[in-house]
Order: sequence, then structure tokens, then C-alpha cells
Amino acid sequence: MDPIKAPKLPAHIPSLDGLRAVSIALVLFGHMAATNGAPLWLDRPMFTSLGNVGVRFFFIVSGFLITTLMLRDIEKHGQIRLKLFYLRRSLRILPAALVYIGIMWGLYLAGIIDLTYHLTTRTHTDSALPDLAHVLTFTANYQHDYNWYFNHLWSLSVEEQFYLLWPFTMFLLGTRRAVWAGLLMLFLAPCFRFWMFAHGDGPEIRLSREFQAVADALATGCLAAMLHNKMSEWRWFIILTRWPAIPIGLACVAVGYGLAYVYRPSAYLVGQTIANIGIALVLQHLVRHPDSAASKILNVRPLVAMGVLSYSLYLWQQPFLNFQSLHWVASYPQNILLAFGAALLSQRLVERPFLKLKDRIAH
Repeated sequence: MDPIKAPKLPAHIPSLDGLRAVSIALVLFGHMAATNGAPLWLDRPMFTSLGNVGVRFFFIVSGFLITTLMLRDIEKHGQIRLKLFYLRRSLRILPAALVYIGIMWGLYLAGIIDLTYHLTTRTHTDSALPDLAHVLTFTANYQHDYNWYFNHLWSLSVEEQFYLLWPFTMFLLGTRRAVWAGLLMLFLAPCFRFWMFAHGDGPEIRLSREFQAVADALATGCLAAMLHNKMSEWRWFIILTRWPAIPIGLACVAVGYGLAYVYRPSAYLVGQTIANIGIALVLQHLVRHPDSAASKILNVRPLVAMGVLSYSLYLWQQPFLNFQSLHWVASYPQNILLAFGAALLSQRLVERPFLKLKDRIAH
């Protein structure tokens, strides 16, 4: 059978940078809401949980873009060039992450920050070395008791696990069988979440962090890329992805996460799935209608710039948006400005040089 064709899209879609900006803004808002000096009315679960919504956006966009890249590689070269893929991903992800981890570890050794205080048990451990091992091996999403400064790296661990598993799946199975693998992930992840919740097997945080519990978000993005051309043949879908996609998609996200406050098990079984569908609808609208009002809003320069900065901002917001700290640097509103300043330095001094090297490597 012929392999599935890549979505017919431009190499760069500015509105997706804008969507990244919205995603990281949700993370920032969710973390900032509980920091010292922030308005008290913001310190509520409905606001502090927005970070999870932002991460879900990142996962689905990542699944879509990575799968599109691999489909293009197959079209152009006849196969996924795994070595090149991993080299380019490493240059994109590792330098900035390792610099952040290294600086946090240095501050810990200097006695400036504490990496031994764990949030779940609210106790101090004898050593921060296990935490360091988890973040360096990208298994932080399987660490159920964690310190604040490395806490956010659970989602980077999920991404890295996805990079390891999905390209090999497509390489070994071929594109058409990989669709079935994606559908299987789509089905099994909510079943796993609900089973874990119903049986009380371990801390609840497992249900929002472990790879098998969040794989359906990544699978949603993967399937959106692999079925993009096929869905273009469905008239009802084309109509749906026009103007209705944005209000319906955002409503799905609101309903999906709102279920957590009504009946928590339903959020794990169907709530996150509903939210995934909503995010995928928004994504499909943006890539299919680059001249729509929503796309134009996301294409404005400040949002695009923030989207480009989103990875460094994701890394560096953590020490400044620290709800445990009463220090000036972690207090609102200057903590927001300091987070942006640190992210800008990271992007200019670390990310940009390695991105230039990545771009020089043959496509």
C-alpha cells in the first residue's frame, strides 16, 4: 500500500506560533495565580489548573507537527531518517534544557534554592540526586514526589518519550498501520486513567503525567496529521472546520476540564478526550484557514514572538512563578517580567545558536 501523504501545508504556519503563545500564556497564568502578591481571587483551582490546559495544547500541536515532518520525510526520501530526526530533535530540545537544569543544580549546591523539599509529601529528602537523575533521563513524569524547580519537566519527559516511540512505530509499521496504533492509544489512555482512578492505584497525579495516561493527546495530534488529507474529502468536516470550529472547540475544552469539578471520574474517562477533540478542531481550523479572523489574531507579531520564545519561557518561568516563595523575585508582578527576561536570554544565547546549527543539517 502507498504511504499516507503529508498534509499539504506551508513549512511554517505563523498561527501555530500564536497558538503556542496562548498555550504558554495558560501555563504562566496557572502558575502565577498562586504566587505571592497575585490577586487573591486568582488562587482558585479553576485558574491554577489552566497550566494543564496549556500543556494539552502543546502535546496535540507537537503530535501534529512531528507526524507531518515524518510524513514529509517519507515522501521525499522514501523512509523516516531516524538518525537525522533524533539529531535535529536533540539540538532543538537538549541545549536549553541542560543549561536550565545545570543552573538550578548550581544554585542548589550554592545553597540558594532547595531541591530536596518535595511538594506531594511536604518533606525534605536526604539528597536531590534522584530528582536530577529523573530529569536527566527524561523520566520525571514517573516521579510522583517532586521539587518545584524540576516539577514542570514532567511534560518535557513526555515529549521525549513520544519522540522515542512514535517515529519507531511509523518506521516499523508503516504509515497506514501506524494510524491503527494511534487509534489504539486514543482508546487505551482514557481507559487507563479511569481504571487507575477507580482502583485508587497510586497517587492521582499519575493520571495526568504518566505517558500511558496522556498518550491520547499526542495521538490526537498524530492522527490529525495522518488523516488530514482524507478528512479534506469529508464535506461535513470541511464545514465544521470553518467558523464553527473555534467556538465548538473552545466549548469542548471548557466542558472537558469542567467535568473535573462536577464528577471527577468522568473527567478522566471522557473529559480529557472531549478537550482533545476541541483542541484538534481549533488546530484544524488554523491550518486549513490561514486567512480567518482567528488565524490573523494569532499571527500578530507579539503573539508570534511569544510563541517563538515559548520553549525557553516554559523552562524559565518555574523559578520565578514559585508559589512556595515569598522572595521578591518570585512575587507578582515582577516575577512575570523576570521570567520573560530569563527566557529571552536563554533563547538568544542558547536556543538560537543551536537552532542555526540544526537548520544547517540537511533536511
